[in-house]
Amino acid sequence: MSALLEVRGLMKRFGGLIATNNLDLDVTEGELHALIGPNGAGKSTAIGLISGELKPDAGTIRLAGADITGAPIAARVRLGMTRSFQVTSILPEFTALENVALVEQIRAGHSFRFWREAARDRSLTDPALDMLARMGLAARAEVAARDLAHGEQRQLELAMALMTGAKLLLLDEPMAGLGATESQAMTTILAGLKRHATILLVEHDMDAVFALADRITVLVYGQAIASGPPDAIRADPAVRAAYLGEEA
Repeated sequence: MSALLEVRGLMKRFGGLIATNNLDLDVTEGELHALIGPNGAGKSTAIGLISGELKPDAGTIRLAGADITGAPIAARVRLGMTRSFQVTSILPEFTALENVALVEQIRAGHSFRFWREAARDRSLTDPALDMLARMGLAARAEVAARDLAHGEQRQLELAMALMTGAKLLLLDEPMAGLGATESQAMTTILAGLKRHATILLVEHDMDAVFALADRITVLVYGQAIASGPPDAIRADPAVRAAYLGEEA
């Protein structure tokens, strides 16, 4: 299949620090591609560059063939790229259903002046309920977002991200702060999402990474030292020396 995301020669410096060093990365349509590496390897910087939150010093980024290197975040969202947990803030006073329906309202181009009427509009609430069910939150639809558990709030943010109609999801450490049970639940949810969206995942939980990823790219000091299927990455001596060995 063709590459949905193509990154070539991406560079980012912060003063004398090279955070992203001539990064090449392809994310194929329909795959879950994990970006891993030790702390300070430049993973979040790479995600920030791809999402448009940071501007690269050099290199190009293409989404579905379109050059988005200098495009603002909003333009990238319109083209089908969404960064989970930073797409929008959860509205704590709104229910889970209202949060997701609000994203559907934005996507559908409805006016916010009529939110009270829109909140009863089944063309908005029915898709929102379907998305909550996909995220395992159907039973929590009427609960205020502030009252959801931390893991459930992560699930809600994922639901909101998917509601934008994203073709490419950028997930930056979705397991962060989750307990073992919540992490397992999130792993199951992400496995299900692979059928609906292409995913670029940054994650420190190696059990989750190797259970989920179709391909893995390893960053060290901002540079990709290896890229391939999980078995090849696990067996790569350079990767084990630089990262997996210390994880084990």
